[in-house]
Amino acid sequence: MNRKVFFITALVLILILAAAGCGPAEENGSEEETGSPEEQRIISLMPSNTEILFALGLEDSVVGVTDWCNYPPELEAAVAEGRIQRVGDAFNVNEELVVSLEPTLVLLGYDTDASRALEERLNSLEIPTAIIYPTTVAQTLESILALGELTGREEKAQELVADMEAALDEIKASTADIAEEDKPRVLMLLDLDSLYVAGPATLEDELITLAGGVNVVEAAGYTQVSEEIIVESSPDIILCSFPFRDRIYAEKDSWKDIPAVAADEVHDLDADLINRPTPRLIEGLKLILSILHPQI
Repeated sequence: MNRKVFFITALVLILILAAAGCGPAEENGSEEETGSPEEQRIISLMPSNTEILFALGLEDSVVGVTDWCNYPPELEAAVAEGRIQRVGDAFNVNEELVVSLEPTLVLLGYDTDASRALEERLNSLEIPTAIIYPTTVAQTLESILALGELTGREEKAQELVADMEAALDEIKASTADIAEEDKPRVLMLLDLDSLYVAGPATLEDELITLAGGVNVVEAAGYTQVSEEIIVESSPDIILCSFPFRDRIYAEKDSWKDIPAVAADEVHDLDADLINRPTPRLIEGLKLILSILHPQI
């Protein structure tokens, strides 16, 4: 399964999670059970949680990650050395390997029936677990604090959150006086083949709003739209979560009169900066702001 297919599969799960009203964190296991930071052996089944663990300074406590965990760079070195094992992904976990690593905490990702079943099996073996999957900026901050509390890194978590809040306040102040008519209409394109886009009530939509833009998508959540809807929505800017820009100009002749295409305002973004609820969301938000309002 390539990375793009994984992401689209994840979108379907996100829709389910939104309907279920999942929260940012739910844990089973006390601090005593998970151990002190020096004694912890943590397995992360979500790339975003892996990033946060490293940001909290817990790289030496991480013993297992998913096939899709790719940041920070030192993670790959630890995997190459054999200190950290890859245990599959959120949809296909090598449970025997997970158990053999003797984790003191397993961080699950999506709150699905499969995750709950895995959680139950691990808990039956007295392995503490937590399901952490935030879907908003506020929940991202909460999840960092929750992971800090779970792992004895409360002070570092509070520092990370304080830095993020300060950056958010600065960005909000810089866009506060932008008139509605000066806010560009933005399309966040997640997949060019299936035409999946990010609508209201998504993390990407929140970033567009914070950056002083207006999402042209009307349907809430991650949804599939038609070519006609994209053309009719007439976005001023198209943001691509994967490198679709060249393909749009080469393959989408019917899009040539869309304002964004005509004005060369189609931009490829690093998907990991905008759809992973981690401290790097601030970097993604600043990137979007620089595209929507380069004068700021």
